[in-house]
Amino acid sequence: MAGTTSTSVQQLYADIVADLVPYYMDAVLLPNQQIIQNSLSVAGSSGSQVRFPLTNTYTDAGTVSEGASIKAVAQSNLVPTAANVTFSKRGVATDVSEESLEDGGLDLVRNAVIQRLSGGLAQATDVAGLAVAKAGFTTHTDTGEGGSNADFTTNFIMSPEALAYAAKREPVVKMWYNPDKDVHEMRGSVRNGFATLRAGFGQKITAHSTIGTAAANVVAIAKGVANLRSSNAPTGVDGTYIGIIDPAFEFAINDQIALAGGTTIASLSDLGNNALRDASLALVAGTRLFRSNNLPDAS
Repeated sequence: MAGTTSTSVQQLYADIVADLVPYYMDAVLLPNQQIIQNSLSVAGSSGSQVRFPLTNTYTDAGTVSEGASIKAVAQSNLVPTAANVTFSKRGVATDVSEESLEDGGLDLVRNAVIQRLSGGLAQATDVAGLAVAKAGFTTHTDTGEGGSNADFTTNFIMSPEALAYAAKREPVVKMWYNPDKDVHEMRGSVRNGFATLRAGFGQKITAHSTIGTAAANVVAIAKGVANLRSSNAPTGVDGTYIGIIDPAFEFAINDQIALAGGTTIASLSDLGNNALRDASLALVAGTRLFRSNNLPDAS
């Protein structure tokens, strides 16, 4: 077991600093180009927010009679707007006593600290982004169960162009030794933010948060996809939308599809067999699904 000399502790600090960002990126869901195409990193610049430029929808051309005014038939002026992302600092603290280093070992402490710091920052980031989605996706009527209290979870289907993300400070950790308490104090932080770009490019689907109780299913997803298509919401490069669902909704979907084609195992469809074998679905009704425990409730 490595000792807790000043050299070994300095190496511990260096390892945590070097590995924090990679661990964070593996743990966080939303700062992902597949889910949010409009992402910026503006570290080192001034200001507490950034603006994502937007344009209004265009007017289709019309049939113009000879000698008639084109403007009177179809005028489509450009009216630029913007969505603002305001940065918020998210932080998490971890204290490690000298006794923990002596008894647990540097490798164990290193891994535990990185997971706590990166996981805490990643969770806070996802919670913030999904809360923005809940507040911003207002165009379409909820296609789920319509719950409005903490017993229900707000799930989402969205276009990759529905939200914007910006980071002012990538995950960092600052550390110091407190000789009075004989404790190594570590503080991780990140500054980032989200904004809704198009309210009609996202769809809310509420479902009961208790596993085995949710009644929302594939039909709710299919209706949501239809609503997004009606708003001309762009898909990703693979032609699909993004779905972010909680475990209870995932179970409800699998439960429905596992019975596709009949009520006995022998009569299952290929889709139903896949649901039983893999216990998850990657693609449903034109939506690529991601599971998250950080979705907001419906209250």
